[in-house]
Amino acid sequence: MKSKISNPFVTTGYLGPEFFCDRKDETERILRAIASGRNITLISLRRMGKTGLLKHVKHKLEKSGNPVSVIYVDLLPTLNGNDLLNSVSTSLLRIKTDEKNIIEKVLGTLGSLRPKLTIDSLTGQPALELVIDSPATVQSGFDKLLLLISDIKRDIVFMFNEFQQISRYPEKNIEQMLRTVIQTYPEIPFIFSGSSRHMLENMFLSAGRPFYQSSELMYLDQINENDYREFIKDHFIKAGRTITGEAIDGIFEWTRLHTYYVQYVCSLIYESGDMKTDLPDLKKVFLRILTDFEHQYISYRNLLPSHQFRLLSAIASENVVKNPTAGKFIADYNLTSPSSVSTSLNALQDKEMIVRENGKWMVYDVFFSRWLEYNYSK
Repeated sequence: MKSKISNPFVTTGYLGPEFFCDRKDETERILRAIASGRNITLISLRRMGKTGLLKHVKHKLEKSGNPVSVIYVDLLPTLNGNDLLNSVSTSLLRIKTDEKNIIEKVLGTLGSLRPKLTIDSLTGQPALELVIDSPATVQSGFDKLLLLISDIKRDIVFMFNEFQQISRYPEKNIEQMLRTVIQTYPEIPFIFSGSSRHMLENMFLSAGRPFYQSSELMYLDQINENDYREFIKDHFIKAGRTITGEAIDGIFEWTRLHTYYVQYVCSLIYESGDMKTDLPDLKKVFLRILTDFEHQYISYRNLLPSHQFRLLSAIASENVVKNPTAGKFIADYNLTSPSSVSTSLNALQDKEMIVRENGKWMVYDVFFSRWLEYNYSK
């Protein structure tokens, strides 16, 4: 028997429409693309709610009048073509379909790769391990899986999350291989998504790349402020509790309206059990977060060269910075020279500690940014 959800502000996974805020327009756009057989690529910052949106679309497709089987594959943990094929085949084992003997069919299809059926120790779900000895084997295996999928007597949608990960594989022809196989099955819509804007734009907008113009690009921004406000208030009201408008404004400002961080703050407030939440209560929650994460952030500080850390702290102090190589910014924060700032900027971007959005630089992790601001701001 499943336990009842005691806290409606979910920070991991997807627990159903009741706990999912807004994204109506984005959901409908993806569903229309699927219905029209178009591929679509969803791009957003990490923790903006991209995975939740995909799971929400998956839920709607599986619960629709004409149920659709969704194959959802998270590529973030994968390191090479072998991992890719393992993830795809494992996801295929877990799809909701009326197809009989799906496990036997997958094992038979991949028999030449010596598949080993295992059980995930945490979820109890089936998983598959394959033996891949060359990129050609990856292509052959993926082709066989898509052929099997196309024969399933039900509509299928394929979702690849963190798709930019394939660009980091040691195999140099993975993009070409995937594109070659995917275009052979136009009846299967593909949803690609990822958190590295420049990598995905290069992949889908550069004429020399295999996936050039093969997918419609969709950018996911913050949830509408008014919709998010109502979502938060409604869940507190349902519990017989209140949260003031000023407190909600404070949450939105402190978290930059970034979905995961809004959810995290609201989760802690809800967890407290207080019947009313106002600004003074909110400040206690902020302090708790900075304290809880402090050991992690001190580790970040100790791992960074001093100039990179000074630049990171300076950006956090400003919240966002349009031109970090400007003379005034460099002088205000004692950052030596434009060339050293540029070098540190590139290094911090490579480490995904900062990100440039809408022409402005910011610390990627909002809580880390607030910790830096709290401890190192002038």
